[in-house]
Amino acid sequence: MVPAIALILGLLGAYRVDATSSPPRWEETIGQTFLAASLTQAARGVAPPSRNSTAELLRGLKIYREGCAGCHGDFAGASRWGTRGFYPRVPQFVDVEVPLTAAEMFVTIKHGVRYTGMGAWDKMLTDDEIWDVIAFVKQIRSLPAPADQVWKSPKPTS
Repeated sequence: MVPAIALILGLLGAYRVDATSSPPRWEETIGQTFLAASLTQAARGVAPPSRNSTAELLRGLKIYREGCAGCHGDFAGASRWGTRGFYPRVPQFVDVEVPLTAAEMFVTIKHGVRYTGMGAWDKMLTDDEIWDVIAFVKQIRSLPAPADQVWKSPKPTS
C-alpha cells in the first residue's frame, strides 16, 4: 500500500526534484543503499595496483586539482558548489574519509554514477591515471611530505 501511495504522489509531482533542496532521510537512505550494493557488485574482480610513489601521488594530485577539486574540495576546504548545488551532495574528501574501497572508487570514476553529477571519466583518463587519482584521494589527509607540500601550495595559474 505504501509503495502505491508513494508512486501516486510521485506521479502527481509531490516530490521536489531541484538539486538545492535537502533530500528526505528515507530517499537518501534508499539511494545510498542501492548505490552501495551496485558499486560492491560492479567492483568485484577489480584489483587495485600498488600506488605508493610520490610521482604517482603527484600525478593524481594534478588530475584531482584540474578535474575533481571544483566539486570535491581542495586543501583550503569544501567546494561551495559541491556542497550546495548538487543532489545528492558531493563528498568533500578533505573533510570526510572516503567510504568506498579503491575498487569501488575506480568503478565510480571510470563509469560515473547515474542521477548525480558524477560523470564517467573513462574517455578522458586512462586506467593508470584513475588509479593515481584514487591513490591521492585515499591519502589526501595524510600525504607524505613532498606531496603534502605541493597539495598545500597555491594552484599554479598557467
